[in-house]
Amino acid sequence: MKDYVRRVRIVSKIFAESAVMALVSIKNDKFRTFLSLLGVSIGIFSIVAVFCAVGALKSNIDEGLSAFGSDVVYIDTWPFSADDEEDFKWWEYRLRPDINEIEYNFIRKYSRTAQTVSYFSTAYALAKYGGNSFSNGYVVSCSSGFDVLSNVSVEYGRYFSSSEIVGGANVAVIGSEVAASLFGDVDSAVGKIIKIKGVDTAVIGVIKKEGSSIVSLFQKDVAVLVPLNFGKSMFGAGKSGSILASPKDNVTSEEFQGELRQLMRAQRRLKPSQKDNFAINTMTFLIDAIDAITGIVERVGWIVACFSLLIGGFGIANIMFVSVKERTSQIGIQKALGAPDYVILTQFLVEASVLSLSGGLMGIMTVWLICQFVHPDGFAFSLALSDAVRGLTISLVIGILSGFLPARSAARLNPVESISQTV
Repeated sequence: MKDYVRRVRIVSKIFAESAVMALVSIKNDKFRTFLSLLGVSIGIFSIVAVFCAVGALKSNIDEGLSAFGSDVVYIDTWPFSADDEEDFKWWEYRLRPDINEIEYNFIRKYSRTAQTVSYFSTAYALAKYGGNSFSNGYVVSCSSGFDVLSNVSVEYGRYFSSSEIVGGANVAVIGSEVAASLFGDVDSAVGKIIKIKGVDTAVIGVIKKEGSSIVSLFQKDVAVLVPLNFGKSMFGAGKSGSILASPKDNVTSEEFQGELRQLMRAQRRLKPSQKDNFAINTMTFLIDAIDAITGIVERVGWIVACFSLLIGGFGIANIMFVSVKERTSQIGIQKALGAPDYVILTQFLVEASVLSLSGGLMGIMTVWLICQFVHPDGFAFSLALSDAVRGLTISLVIGILSGFLPARSAARLNPVESISQTV
């Protein structure tokens, strides 16, 4: 036990002295050390910045997909992506019949696997209040359940009641940008009367601000939601729409989509030999596509980082070889006094690791500073603790690899020859 404690003390002392020697090396020749560590700093900065960018991208995508839950099925005339076996045949898709309210009612009546089914259609119309107008958004005419399936969160006021949806009341729930543009103060919008296509409409709610997203299928901030029957009175009953549906808890995705496909084919009286003239879309294709994109970004980041880290590693190795040369006599005295090879090896490995960690810390601090001051619209850049730890771990590995050859050469020095050399 005493021998074990003694060894721990020796190793701890070696680590402390080696760390001090590394800091002394940085202090004695700041410019040379800075140039040598610059490669490590750039490499760690590159890879940690990529980690942060990928994290921000995935966070933005998750927020965009929250507009329609990951298990929500979106029935429309156009598919979100081309099938695996064929190209995107837009000339066929544009000839498909519109999704209509009759099909929505059919699915809602006969589906045994659906938890919630909703129907909505969109149209572009000017919203006015006094002398103010908002033209950059769109009007969504929606049935019951749309707020659940599209994750609408009302910040001020309330959502439509069942009687307002069935009766087609002249009411609207508007996005935060619509409210700010028309009224200035978002919290003062509830109770005001706006005009949509010249029709007086009472604002009963304001949707919580969502922000922009690169994959958002439903931009809530610029939307004006109205009951379906009210929307039909303004834009016409035959307007094309889309169906949203979510499965029950005990229903698999394949079972749910299969039933919806059968119901749509039955309603449209398609023969077994005929292809679907509608699309059943899910969010999984977006997740797969983004995973592929982030994978490419990470690989590119690693390539850039590897070149920088390679240069930084050679710089650290150069510093360590110079350090071994300058301290040859000291190493000889240590070995003459009985210091084993592993002690000398550990000293220089720790010194190289501290140098590399210093460069890595510089790179990580640079990323942190950028995250504090750079805030692109829709992206929340932040340095996660896990990313910082990964960066420091990579720095440590680079330090050990770069310092191994100089450390081994120091450990193998002959004590007699080393002492006789002039520093």
